[in-house]
Amino acid sequence: MNTISEMKQCGLTLIELLLVMAITAILATGGVHGWQGYRQRAALAQSSSELLAFMARIQQAAHWRNETFLLHIAQGGGRSCLTVAGSPAEANCASLGGSVYWPVEENMTLALYQSEIGLGFYGLRNTAGAGHVVIKGAAGSVRVVLSATGRLRRCLEGDNSLGGIPRC
Repeated sequence: MNTISEMKQCGLTLIELLLVMAITAILATGGVHGWQGYRQRAALAQSSSELLAFMARIQQAAHWRNETFLLHIAQGGGRSCLTVAGSPAEANCASLGGSVYWPVEENMTLALYQSEIGLGFYGLRNTAGAGHVVIKGAAGSVRVVLSATGRLRRCLEGDNSLGGIPRC
């Protein structure tokens, strides 16, 4: 005959099960928060890299054609875009050509800071109008700087860190 003291326990008690579920929930919450931050930083790094490549492509086109290409911020569909136009009034995000840059995510914004002659590229001697474009996202902001000599670079504003992008 089996007595209670001789029976072996098979399984978990309710308290043990609740403790395991609580620890799992805490770790999952931290993981989701970390994943969202990583995704936001990756999207900002990708957007700034694409913006730098877009501006380099416009610079090469201006040099090759020996023309002036000025950059302007325009609004389209509730989002901001960077476009090539002769004047701010001509800036249009619905351009069918390849001269429009859209940020990767819809919640990212663009800001343009330029000199008196405007931010853009001049084909003559590969010069440029100095200034910078700032792309802002949930993970911070990145500045793409254009010098008067035509040099393009990007740097990180604020205290956030993105791998491979130096601080301004």
